[in-house]
Amino acid sequence: MICLKCGNEIKDNEQICSKCGYNKNTVQNTDNPFGVKNQGIYNPNAVDKEVAQERLDHEKEFNELAEIYMGPMYYNFKKGSFSWCAFFLGSLYIAYRKMIAVSILVYILNIAILFMFKNSFILYAIISLIFNIFLGLSFKKIYYNDSMEKVGEIKKNNPDKGFNQLTEIVKTKGGSNILYPIIL
Repeated sequence: MICLKCGNEIKDNEQICSKCGYNKNTVQNTDNPFGVKNQGIYNPNAVDKEVAQERLDHEKEFNELAEIYMGPMYYNFKKGSFSWCAFFLGSLYIAYRKMIAVSILVYILNIAILFMFKNSFILYAIISLIFNIFLGLSFKKIYYNDSMEKVGEIKKNNPDKGFNQLTEIVKTKGGSNILYPIIL
């Protein structure tokens, strides 16, 4: 969640912004979204309750669309831990997740590594292992960020669509497809 007062990112399990002290639950509990008693001081950064609630609703809807886009593994991708699928399957798994351009790039890099070290199998195996470890470590974060960007584009390109219509668009554009790795 983004802090409504200062714009700092607040983790899901935190209630209070570490930068400015904003309590994200006060929007629901009081008429004053920052829980500050009116002392006659003008705060140009203050956000009224309706605007704050609108931001929270927008963020909730966006996260629901992202979850639909990524499928049941959404929270796993959000954590960004090691991806064993990307480590073992490489470009095939990336294609399965509908990231075709990245899949082709990984495939080309694997071929380049093979040709660069074709005379030394041990060196090829070591470099390839390092590359696959890097892929396993970084894939979930790359996929999560790419998915969030694509969901944002879908919302931006369809401003007149309701949540149910956006859900259908996100379902077709996101998720996975077993045909892509077979075709590649």
